[in-house]
Amino acid sequence: VGEELKQAKEIEDAEKYSFMATVTKAPKKQIQFADDMQEFTKFPTKTGRRSLSRSISQSSTDSYSSAASYTDSSDDEVSPREKQQTNSKGSSNFCVKNIKQAEFGRREIEIAEQDMSALISLRKRAQGEKPLAGAKIVGCTHITAQTAVLIETLCALGAQCRWSACNIYSTQNEVAAALAEAGVAVFAWKGGAEDDFWWCIDRCVNMDGWQANM
Repeated sequence: VGEELKQAKEIEDAEKYSFMATVTKAPKKQIQFADDMQEFTKFPTKTGRRSLSRSISQSSTDSYSSAASYTDSSDDEVSPREKQQTNSKGSSNFCVKNIKQAEFGRREIEIAEQDMSALISLRKRAQGEKPLAGAKIVGCTHITAQTAVLIETLCALGAQCRWSACNIYSTQNEVAAALAEAGVAVFAWKGGAEDDFWWCIDRCVNMDGWQANM
């Protein structure tokens, strides 16, 4: 019996080692990722940042409707900083992607106003009194239809406002255009580079003859 158990144990060990050797010799299959050749550790160039920002935001910018496309063919090639734009009142105290988008942006702001009844009620109640007269407000937030309602409420109550975006991705270009058309000194567009971001803030803070107090 002892000899039979010994032989059985030897057979079991041989089978086990044979299996392990087969597994060890089997080639290892490496998982391949579609983007494994991209380098994410390097900072993109100024042109690369602008292109990347534009590609990320393009789908949402184009998805509103054909009415949003008031841009010309050079719109993506020329930085808003290099354009000479004026609103219908002749003012150029702003920098947006395209002032021609103002009408479409105004419709978006009017839609947002329907869900922001508290601010609209405040306008109706206090705009005659101008409680914010003398206030010079600098703001740095997302430039959306909702924040536009806030900005225009501050202006309706007597404040002077200069506004920039808090990042390079969240600005609704058509809303920024609507604010500029209404006379707000807004400096913001979607998909700019980092130096554009700081340039816009500088235009809001360092304005000759105008000192913010809020």
